[in-house]
Amino acid sequence: TGMLLRFAKEMNMQDSLGQISLGQGQGPRAQKMIENACRDGSWVLLQNCHLCKSWMPSLEKICEGLEESPYINKAFRLYLTSMPANYFPVAVLQNGSKLTNEPPQGLRANVRRSMATMTEDQLNCIEDESK
Repeated sequence: TGMLLRFAKEMNMQDSLGQISLGQGQGPRAQKMIENACRDGSWVLLQNCHLCKSWMPSLEKICEGLEESPYINKAFRLYLTSMPANYFPVAVLQNGSKLTNEPPQGLRANVRRSMATMTEDQLNCIEDESK
């Protein structure tokens, strides 16, 4: 998520990125967010798709509709995060670009990766708060 937020900032899309963490009852809200983003060209991040198993068939239909629609704003993007799940729609995986993020082995490697992704402003903010 942090990488996507930095990318959105680089692309001047940070104000146009809608985020929702999927879980119980969030499917309809996510669908509305996608519909609006298709029209206005904003970005949508659906986090934790693996927590919304019952909504996965709906997500698959939404994604199929995106392929067929000529009315989608060219700037629209849909980002999904999920843990591995056998019920995740195969068609969505096959038709999207995938990025895997494997945790580093060991505490030192984990801290290094966390620190490497922080910006200078974030590090300064931490320093200011500790005073």
